Amino acid sequence: MSNGFGSTSNARESRQWIYMSVPEGKLTTDIFKLQTIEIPAQPGPGEVLVRNRYLNIMPGNRAYMRMGLIAAGQPMWSLGVGEVLASNDPGFVPGDVVEGLLPWQDVAVVPAQTLGKREGSYPVEHYTGLLGQTGYTAYFGLLHAGQPRAGETVLVSAAAGGVGSLAVQLAKLSGCRIVGIAGGADKCAWLEREVGADATIDYKAGNLAEQLRQTCPDGVDLFFDNVGGPILEAALDAMKVGGRIILCGNASQYDSDQEMLGPKGVPLTLILKNLTMRGFPYKAYEQQFAEAERNLWAWVQDGRIKPFYHVVEGLEQGPTGLVGILSGANRGMAMVRV
Repeated sequence: MSNGFGSTSNARESRQWIYMSVPEGKLTTDIFKLQTIEIPAQPGPGEVLVRNRYLNIMPGNRAYMRMGLIAAGQPMWSLGVGEVLASNDPGFVPGDVVEGLLPWQDVAVVPAQTLGKREGSYPVEHYTGLLGQTGYTAYFGLLHAGQPRAGETVLVSAAAGGVGSLAVQLAKLSGCRIVGIAGGADKCAWLEREVGADATIDYKAGNLAEQLRQTCPDGVDLFFDNVGGPILEAALDAMKVGGRIILCGNASQYDSDQEMLGPKGVPLTLILKNLTMRGFPYKAYEQQFAEAERNLWAWVQDGRIKPFYHVVEGLEQGPTGLVGILSGANRGMAMVRV
């Protein structure tokens, strides 16, 4: 069985991106440093030598910086997928396709316990996109946490992004009317033309409240929110009595060094409208990942959904790609092809 990788010899050198300092304000590429390091040809006990293939880039990478989960002065990392070149752990052999938290390098020695093996003959990029964190977040957040019902009006923020563009399609698959929020007329047109949104809201055009009244005249049953901030505040007023809000992200406040603030209207609006607001970690559904993989791939095969990928070419473009998606440069799931 082919995993889509060509043959490759063990490497003793690798490029590596270092995250040099905590950003002051918006993320810029100058806080990263590209260097060349030596990599052992053979991993130590309990370690695996991995050639990185795809690295996931998403607004959450910036949130990890804010939270201190990515330490300044250390290699930058994100979820990714790669090929095992050499193993000193019985659970992995050369040629295995693996995923996990991977440093931004060409080749890396990684503790085996931090990796998971991926089986199957899917194109490798799907393990970073549709069949990885991004796809699973949309699947479980929308279908399991949100539980959309046919005929409902579903509102999705950051609808042109990786999670949002899939959530739009999954809600459509559930028989709902979909309103997508995105930045700019071009993205809104793309959402309606390519992704399947029934109506769109350009938040950059201003007057969110009025746009919500026009596109959701009867109110919103389910709001799948990726951004928080002013958009969440506006959506609270547009919700139907008994509506549900699924909190997937807070992207509007990640790219800043200012304190994150919650939306106005909580808890009073929730009380008066009998709203349900809940968050979810996609990892909580780990025992059901096989279900998500099976269903998502079946829907792709029969044309009911389509994964949209924004691929940044080359490890050297990683920081530029991350800064770009924070400013809304991507349509669909973003990743770096190493």
